[in-house]
Amino acid sequence: MAGLQQTNSEKILLSWVRQSTRNYPQVNVINFTSSWSDGLAFNALLHSYRPDLFDWNAVVSQHSPVQRLDHAFNIAKQHLGIEKLLDPE
Repeated sequence: MAGLQQTNSEKILLSWVRQSTRNYPQVNVINFTSSWSDGLAFNALLHSYRPDLFDWNAVVSQHSPVQRLDHAFNIAKQHLGIEKLLDPE
């Protein structure tokens, strides 16, 4: 039963992320692994709720995946108080 609840929770969370990032054509979140590796999903999620924090086009066009991940984690820490729990490497 616990495994089923987790699966449903994951589906709900994935649906929320897809809904939140639907206006970003470069982002296609289909899972919780490979969909996040280029850093675009993290940045799009942040930008969808706080577009005032950074220029989306600058993040997309000028950064490598590691730089985009680092950017998202730093923005989340500095402006939203979310600790950096993952290492972009």
